[in-house]
Amino acid sequence: MGCDLKTISHYLKELLRPEDYQDVSLNGLQVEGRFHIATIATAVSASLQVIYEATKMRADLLIVHHGLFLKGCDLVVKDTMKEKLKFLLTHDTSLIGYHLPLDAHQEFGNNWPVAKALGWSNLEPFGIYHGMPIGVKATFPLMPRENLQKTLEDFYGHPGHVALGGKEIVGSCALVSGGAHKLIFNAADENVDCYITGSFDEPIWHAAYEKKINFMAFGHAATEKIGVQRLGEHLQQKFHLAHTFIDEPNPF
Repeated sequence: MGCDLKTISHYLKELLRPEDYQDVSLNGLQVEGRFHIATIATAVSASLQVIYEATKMRADLLIVHHGLFLKGCDLVVKDTMKEKLKFLLTHDTSLIGYHLPLDAHQEFGNNWPVAKALGWSNLEPFGIYHGMPIGVKATFPLMPRENLQKTLEDFYGHPGHVALGGKEIVGSCALVSGGAHKLIFNAADENVDCYITGSFDEPIWHAAYEKKINFMAFGHAATEKIGVQRLGEHLQQKFHLAHTFIDEPNPF
């Protein structure tokens, strides 16, 4: 049962192709632990609580969307970073993080799998970031916009923050998970009825009404749970691993 860390790390690099993205995050292996991997945990972020839970359950490997290290940032190990690394190293737990490559992946990402799960049609890439599309654009049978909101609230398990500046009956949308509220302008330019993301900010309210588009946000964390869970389930089957998703409460 299980396999070695090098095999999993190499497989994820081939699967998610981090070299295709200009990302602020350091994608791939961030902390090396034990060689043999039999148990993995996945989570949205490498928070102290998540790391504590992963080590408590004796996970050999923790895979997250938001890792510990960002390119160009201060790498002094102190305070919370020191505590996180201490937990990982003391328990010999490895950490792998994938950010934009996981958002964008059409099978194990945070956007395309949502569109597929909800039965949307005419899927196209959307949301270009440094030359690479991160999200998805789609159509669906016409419905009141409140019905779409309810469907997405049920799917994400999170209340929506909305600015309903567009059509009352909707049949198209663009979706980019996480902190992508500024892409509302791109969505408006592409004439979709709704733009769906995780985060929101004060100017977006005005933009929704001025650009005559429906805006819906369902939480940065909630909209980025999809990819790591699907990836963990895939690795569980492929390498015969035990997998647990650590669902840390986060309303933002």
